[in-house]
Amino acid sequence: MLLNFDAKALEWRIPVEFSRDPTAIEELRSGQDIHSLNQRVLELPDGPPGRLAAKVFLFRTIFRGSGWAYARDNDFMHVSTDPDFWDDRIEKFFQKYRDLNELHRRWIQEVHLTGKIEGPLGRFWTFEKREKKGQLEYSINDITNYPVQGTGNDLMAIARVSLRNRLTKYNIPAIIVSTVHDSIVLDLEQKYIKDVVEITTKVFEDIPQNVKRLFKYEWIVPIPCEAKAGPNLMQMENIA
Repeated sequence: MLLNFDAKALEWRIPVEFSRDPTAIEELRSGQDIHSLNQRVLELPDGPPGRLAAKVFLFRTIFRGSGWAYARDNDFMHVSTDPDFWDDRIEKFFQKYRDLNELHRRWIQEVHLTGKIEGPLGRFWTFEKREKKGQLEYSINDITNYPVQGTGNDLMAIARVSLRNRLTKYNIPAIIVSTVHDSIVLDLEQKYIKDVVEITTKVFEDIPQNVKRLFKYEWIVPIPCEAKAGPNLMQMENIA
């Protein structure tokens, strides 16, 4: 039996953590679902198609996507094909999450001054200018993306090591068979599923305190996980 764990909205939680945006933190701590909020605000259809579009909006926007891209995207054209409409929605998003917008401003300024960003966990990201319309420019998409993806990799590495240690401690014969982006997939006998779900849920809950222990950084945004199980990756069902 395969058991898949995904860090819930990790690419959203990381910039919220780094920006310490109070609105976003309160939404996460109170259990509000950012995708559902966007689904309503953008008047996207109910159900999986609308939720998928809401996810795309969030992750494209936090990496500074443009209104033009939404206006030309089939998943969004039924709402509006006017780039100005989407630019307005993006502006309202960053008006709501002002500290996130300020974080991006600081990162962009830092890159223009030094060519790099230093993250709070000690990792550096360096950037080079690229040709755009005949001029050399830094990519704002890269600047807002690299620290999130790099930190996500660090957090998932902590989760993998912690999970492996706990499986060994409790003598559970589960095999970690795959780790891609924000997910961990295990192969195990069905009788161990309940125990492994409890262990892995605690692994993700403990990431903030492990970050503090390893990097002396006070991580405040919770990092929950979601679990699916099934005989193969095509037949997975939500279980937690």
